[in-house]
Amino acid sequence: MIVTLTTDFGWSEYVGAMKGVILSIAPSVRIVDITHSIRSYDIRHGAYVVASVCSRFPEGSIHVVVVDPGVGTERRGVLVEAGGHRYVGPDNGVFTFLKDVRRVIELRVEAASRTFHGRDVFAPVAAKLASGSEPEELGTEVEPELVKLSIRQPRRTGRWIEGEVLCVDTFGNVITNIPEEMLGVRFGAELEVQVGLRRLRLPFLESYGFAEPGRMLALIGSEGYLELAVNRGSAGSMLGVQGGERLRVCEVF
Repeated sequence: MIVTLTTDFGWSEYVGAMKGVILSIAPSVRIVDITHSIRSYDIRHGAYVVASVCSRFPEGSIHVVVVDPGVGTERRGVLVEAGGHRYVGPDNGVFTFLKDVRRVIELRVEAASRTFHGRDVFAPVAAKLASGSEPEELGTEVEPELVKLSIRQPRRTGRWIEGEVLCVDTFGNVITNIPEEMLGVRFGAELEVQVGLRRLRLPFLESYGFAEPGRMLALIGSEGYLELAVNRGSAGSMLGVQGGERLRVCEVF
C-alpha cells in the first residue's frame, strides 16, 4: 500500500514524526514524499499539487495533505474518496480541484496536540486505512461538499482572456488557470499580459530555454495552463505575486 505525503513542513523533524507514526501502525506501508516544499500556509499551492500529482499514483493510494494554517480551530479533518484514491487532511481548500468525489468522512480522532494534527490525526488515519480499517471506523460520513477556494473562472472578453494566478511553483513559475485551448496562440507570438499592477509584453515560447537567461516569457506548462516564467530565474519574485491575483492576456498583432 502506498501512502503519500504533501506538506509545507520543509525537510524538518515534523516530517519524520508523521512517518514514525505511520510506520508504527503500518510497518509494511510504502511512504512516498510528493513534496514538503509547499510554501508555508499556501493552501492554493497545496491544492494545485494535489490536483496535478496525486492522481498519477496507482488507484487505491492514500494521500496525506497537510497545509493547515487553521490547525486547532473549528475547521474539520476529512477523509475524501475521489477518483479511486483516498485523501486525508484538513477541509480548508486543499481538495478544491478533486474530481469525482464519491464520499466524505468527517474524522473523529482525538488529537494529543492542538497544533500538530498531521502527526496526531492525519498520519494515524492514513496508516489505519492502509492496515485495512474501514472509513466508517474513523469518522462519520457527511454530505460530499468540501471547502473550495474562490477561483475566478477564465473567460474571454473581446480580445482579452481574463483569469488568475493559481500559484507559484518552487521554481518561481507563475501558473495561471488559463488553459491552452482557450489561449489558442502560436509559438513565437507576442502576448500582452496584465497581472497585478504590472503590464508586460512577453514572447510566447515552447519552453524555458528558448528565452535568454534572466528573460521573462510565457509558455504552456506541463499541466496545460499558461505560465509566466523567467529562464533560470523566478517570475513570481519579479512580479511580486503569490496566487489569487487577477490576470489578463491577449495577443499583440
